[in-house]
Amino acid sequence: MKCLEFRRELLQDPFAASETLLAHEAECEECARFSRRTRAREAALRNLLRAPEPPPELAERVRLAIRMEQQAERRRPFWLAAAASVMLAVTLGLVSLYERHIERGHMALAQSVVYHIVDEAKHLHTPGPAAPQRVREVFARFGAQLAGDIGQINFAAECLMRNRTGIHLVLQGEQGPVTVFLMPGETPARTVPVETDRFEGEILPTPWGSIAVVGERGEPVEPLAVKVVSRVRWGARPATGVAGLAQTGGQKLAGRISL
Repeated sequence: MKCLEFRRELLQDPFAASETLLAHEAECEECARFSRRTRAREAALRNLLRAPEPPPELAERVRLAIRMEQQAERRRPFWLAAAASVMLAVTLGLVSLYERHIERGHMALAQSVVYHIVDEAKHLHTPGPAAPQRVREVFARFGAQLAGDIGQINFAAECLMRNRTGIHLVLQGEQGPVTVFLMPGETPARTVPVETDRFEGEILPTPWGSIAVVGERGEPVEPLAVKVVSRVRWGARPATGVAGLAQTGGQKLAGRISL
């Protein structure tokens, strides 16, 4: 494949990952830089179209604040009611902003993972196993490696994860394909659940970013998640081991996403 042909095909679908396209990208550094810039712009456009909605409880918080303010005005002198209203509004505003910042960050990351799986659903049906050399080459681009077996890998590629590139794997689960995203720089504070009508899984924090493990509903992903987290070595620092996973596993978010 020539560079011009590569760029034409990439611009038709920035997330296309045919074997011919991936082979040329691995050989040509200039085209690899071009593909990363193109995918970053495409991801930014998609994120604009998928801005997270306000939390559903926002309207109830506003009504509660109004009721409390009205009660304060009836029971206290005007100046004291005004001062209390200001303090209440500031407190509720700060708490709401903090909660929404954390919640939206986690929800946006979970939504991004689901959107990515749906956008590239064709890889769920890629026949495997992938060539071991191919898997090693993809990990080597990030200075990473697998320190043990994580099961049959049907698909492996470098892929854009929101605004950064990471590793996209499709493993063979017990009931069907399981998607695994290794996302450097995406650092959630705790384990983030992913749940839709079709998919379920979790996003696990690591010292270098996070790992998403998502399968079809009913797929037991937790044992596979433990295996992946404990056997991935990223750059000069090892990924979180089983002990680290045990510490974060009990801190799962109560919220779920529904698409």
